[in-house]
Amino acid sequence: MSGIKTASPTIVGRIADTLRARIVRGEIAGGAALRQDHVAEEFQSSHVPVREAFRQLEAQGLAVDLPRRGVRVTMLDPAAIKENVAIRAALDNL
Repeated sequence: MSGIKTASPTIVGRIADTLRARIVRGEIAGGAALRQDHVAEEFQSSHVPVREAFRQLEAQGLAVDLPRRGVRVTMLDPAAIKENVAIRAALDNL
């Protein structure tokens, strides 16, 4: 699993990094659906790396996979998301 980095060499990392940044900045609101088709099209990739990027976001507490509703951005306030990302970054650097 890639850590919290600004430049990842893989498509999975680039997708996860971009979505993470958008979530943290509030460009993607809490509760918003993350659509595999739209993300795959934006990054000109298949669905496989998109699903893996979604798993990374879930592991970081930024997204949740809801049965029959798909992957959605976690309902956290921006301060809590930023704190979560900062803690993960510190732990990944150990």
